[in-house]
Amino acid sequence: MTMVTILSAATLVSCSSSPPPPSANAGLVENVSLPTSIADATLIDQNGKVLSLSSFSGKIVMLVPFLTLCQEVCPLTAGILLQIQSILEKDSLTSKVEIVELSLDPGRDVPSRLKAYSKLVGANWELVTESKSNLALIAKYFGFYYKIVPEPSPPGIDWLTGKPLTYDVEHSDAYVLIDGKQNMRFVTGASPDFTGTINPTLKKMLDKQGLNNLSHPQAPGWTLSSALSSISWLLGQSINAN
Repeated sequence: MTMVTILSAATLVSCSSSPPPPSANAGLVENVSLPTSIADATLIDQNGKVLSLSSFSGKIVMLVPFLTLCQEVCPLTAGILLQIQSILEKDSLTSKVEIVELSLDPGRDVPSRLKAYSKLVGANWELVTESKSNLALIAKYFGFYYKIVPEPSPPGIDWLTGKPLTYDVEHSDAYVLIDGKQNMRFVTGASPDFTGTINPTLKKMLDKQGLNNLSHPQAPGWTLSSALSSISWLLGQSINAN
């Protein structure tokens, strides 16, 4: 699996030339038009709105797999996405860039749960679920791995219901960038490498392995700086992380 090189925030300062594409060791740079079956596959967001990837035509989409009951990695992903969203808002770029988290657990991640999760962690981007058949289709196309596995013992506790979890989902922690013309442009298979002070709510969601991932992330991983660098390339303008 290709990993992302950690980039210094210094690479994100404004300059007169367009930002370069991600390096070969950062991930895979592509230019592949999304087939209609993927672009128009039905998704449902946290507000119960029916949409699809084609709904975001004209915007850069950062598509990120996740599940609301993940205890090992997804809270770290959410921590970086909160940082990215804050920067996009500060730089008035939310009309050009859309973060979309795609649930790999549609059996539990119904819109009402996505809504509760968004409020709990402060996520103001799109959280979407889908049918199991559409998940299989989308995941296969983008290379998102997921597999239902037994819940460890003792089981984790559902943050919404307070009940013990009955299963877990192993999954990849990558992200994909899609340009405004609905072309897949960049794919990375790395895990998130969160730096900074994590939201206490997100930290509380982490189990023992998740806390270890926070303290000792897999290296190299995708970071705030590397993600902003990749988005900057598609935007054609540098985004300052400071």
